[in-house]
Amino acid sequence: MATVRSAVCSLVVLVVLSGTACAIHERWVASPDPTLDDACLLMCTEGLRTLDQEASTSEIPRIPPRQGLRPCCVFGGEVRVRVGPFPIPGFRMLNVIDVEELGPHTYDSGLLRVGREGEKWLAFNREHNGLVYTCRGGFIDTAHVRGYVDWALYLTTKASRYLLDGGTIELPEEGGERRVLVKPVPQAVLHRAGRRRFAVGLGEWLAFQLSIWHEIATWYGWHAVPGWPERVSAFSPEDLYSNLLGAKLISAVAHLRSGRSESVYNHCVDAWIPVVLRSLGAVPRREGLEAIRAVDGLWWDSSRRIPDPALVRRRYFDATGSLRPWLVTDVVAPERLGDRLRARCGASPEPMQLSNPDSLRAVPFRQWATLEIIVSDEFAEQLPLAERGRHLTQEDFPVLLAEIRRQSRKEFGARADCPD
Repeated sequence: MATVRSAVCSLVVLVVLSGTACAIHERWVASPDPTLDDACLLMCTEGLRTLDQEASTSEIPRIPPRQGLRPCCVFGGEVRVRVGPFPIPGFRMLNVIDVEELGPHTYDSGLLRVGREGEKWLAFNREHNGLVYTCRGGFIDTAHVRGYVDWALYLTTKASRYLLDGGTIELPEEGGERRVLVKPVPQAVLHRAGRRRFAVGLGEWLAFQLSIWHEIATWYGWHAVPGWPERVSAFSPEDLYSNLLGAKLISAVAHLRSGRSESVYNHCVDAWIPVVLRSLGAVPRREGLEAIRAVDGLWWDSSRRIPDPALVRRRYFDATGSLRPWLVTDVVAPERLGDRLRARCGASPEPMQLSNPDSLRAVPFRQWATLEIIVSDEFAEQLPLAERGRHLTQEDFPVLLAEIRRQSRKEFGARADCPD
């Protein structure tokens, strides 16, 4: 989660260099604009049928891993900040935004973008990320959506090259060393599942596993900026759902064969994110503010300041099966909702549940790929990590999540993991 990143970027002149920036000499290539029906197809099925078409090796781009620091959002509206013990008077983070404010997507975006080797240019990132409230998907953190479609793209393309012979995908450190181990997949298995579709499904599944580890790591103290703890945002109500929504966009990218160049990919994501948000019933910023204020004192506490962990009172830990979003309309009495929000969403909108399939045509992804973490010293001393050893995989996540859920209930109350 990038909570403290946003605070730091707002308070100081922080030069954050994105590891890969969009090449400014590359022409943008338009892809067909998706429709609301396309968005429903993406979220309601296990993929798009055209993914059964095989991709040649020349079609698989060589994409650098994510390194950039994409600043965004603590859960809440007009959130106040402190630096150490000192409050920043008059400063508030205006997190809730409108779909029209999103700005253009940039793969591996950071606060600043620089040219690659041999290119001399510097530009501020033009993405504008924040919380968008949707009637059927609850709050969506657009930085998380962008971040995990980027990860899914990277993991899909890397895994595509390793499916036959196996290989190791090295990842940047986060709470420890991270890597993905890909085993050789038999030709018969790939033929049954479809190599292209298998790679895309595997990329989506791995990206979501990576997102679970990110939330675990921030809970136990990992932070991107020294001195700015991010525990306040670990497992906040919108995190995992937003992460999965972003990872699922890789199916759209692959369907349109839009990963072949950086500019085409960015344009594809630009087209899809607003359409997916609107298909979930995105509301304008004014109604979004009504929604975030309606759960003040329930999901978050406006009397607290970043980085106080008690600012976020409720945490979302459901990471298996179908993810059901938390809707404000499910937990707030109609009379407490603003008139405009009631008019937009109605009394009881149907939530859009998202699934993260762990297999394809009876071929389990975990049989052929493993997310491996070698926990850092500061993490290894904390329970339950100290009991499980320094070597973790995604198979350890259920135990870690259960312990974090227990700790959250102890710290924030018996219903800290419930929306109501």
